[in-house]
Amino acid sequence: MGRASQVAMLWALVLASSRALAFPMPQPPDAGTPADAEPARAEAAPDGGVPSMAQEATESEEPEPPTTEAKPEEVPGALIDPDLTGIVMKAGPATEEDLKRGYVTFRGRIKVDLNYDFRPIENEEDFVPASIPVGSSLRGPNLNFNAKQSRLFFEGGKLSMLGPLIGHVSADFYGEGSSGGDFRVYEVYAAVGPFLAGRKWSTFMGLESIPDTLDFQGPGSMLAARREMLRYGPTLGPLLVQVSLERPQPDLTLLDDEAEEARTPMPDVSGALEWDFGEGRNVRAAGVARWLTYYALDGGSEDTVTGWGVMLNGLWTWKRNGWRASGQVHYGSGIGTYIGDLAGQGLDAVLVAPGRLETVASFGFYGGLEPQWTEWLASTFVYGYLEVLSPPASLPGTTLKRTHYLSGNLKVRPMRSFELGAELLFGRRQNLDGAADHALRLILSTRFFY
Repeated sequence: MGRASQVAMLWALVLASSRALAFPMPQPPDAGTPADAEPARAEAAPDGGVPSMAQEATESEEPEPPTTEAKPEEVPGALIDPDLTGIVMKAGPATEEDLKRGYVTFRGRIKVDLNYDFRPIENEEDFVPASIPVGSSLRGPNLNFNAKQSRLFFEGGKLSMLGPLIGHVSADFYGEGSSGGDFRVYEVYAAVGPFLAGRKWSTFMGLESIPDTLDFQGPGSMLAARREMLRYGPTLGPLLVQVSLERPQPDLTLLDDEAEEARTPMPDVSGALEWDFGEGRNVRAAGVARWLTYYALDGGSEDTVTGWGVMLNGLWTWKRNGWRASGQVHYGSGIGTYIGDLAGQGLDAVLVAPGRLETVASFGFYGGLEPQWTEWLASTFVYGYLEVLSPPASLPGTTLKRTHYLSGNLKVRPMRSFELGAELLFGRRQNLDGAADHALRLILSTRFFY
């Protein structure tokens, strides 16, 4: 073989070996893979090109499949299928399968209201009969736009040894600030099985039976309070049992706000029993006990009184047409801060003399009917009544005595996630001295859910 032939053969061997290294021959379709072979890390991109760095980074974090036929080792007590990995991004309610994998969800509601007051009322955004001015020089109608009811919801969950582990954060724009609509925490809590910790609607109320009014406030006689709490609530068949320790927020009328101060030595204790009849039908009974304390800053006097309250509410939904009826009645003493129209009025208890607090009794109820006229047309009609019973004689005549609330609306939902509505509200306030006045408001509202 000549020198030229030897050089040519050498170049041929080099080229052949380089092709073998760069482009290995594929295995036939029926060829197996050795058990000890390392699994491939990156696959071809969809367009046939080289996988991107993002694809490679994602794939490199995936757990490698087992190299034997043995089942993965199970963690004692674990409720999660070891074959389920990753996390699910949800746009709607989570399913049991989502809980097994773990899920996060984001939802929102954009709500814009146009409020037109035919008669003056101090709260221009929420229709609160307690804020109706009596004997005021205010005159004429008033127009207000409000988007504060828009709300954001964030939630995540996963199964655990104690049951579903859920974390929830929601916020709206009712916070105070220079903008008049700062971000405000609405609810924030974590729940695992029957245990809950965080800020949520008080156990001393019925959440499911609240009528769907376009106004954020709802009937002023309704129990409505969100509290930081620790709650235990097991479900025993159709019966839900709840007991909670809640943040006390005393609302007292003192003789001298600069020389006296309210104290919170004990949490409010709430308990409830709710019987579920299924498909939007339930009855709930609840109670609360409170300890209201004040002391003088100079150390001269102090006193503690006990507040208490009981509540009964119910919800009934007709299966055939989807109509709903709801109602609530409550009675107690020292529970003003839990009631829509009494919150902020200083009517939990009144300091009638140094060292002597007296709780204030109250009674209230509401009833609501929500017809579902068609699949896309519905209404809500509500009447509420609240009265302060036997108030201390030391209170001025301008103190709230009773309120009436009446509302009716028509809601049109042309598509599942969008709603238009109009609501007419009437409210009346009467003071201890007998003086009274009323207000009338029209709300035009849009709600968009996503």
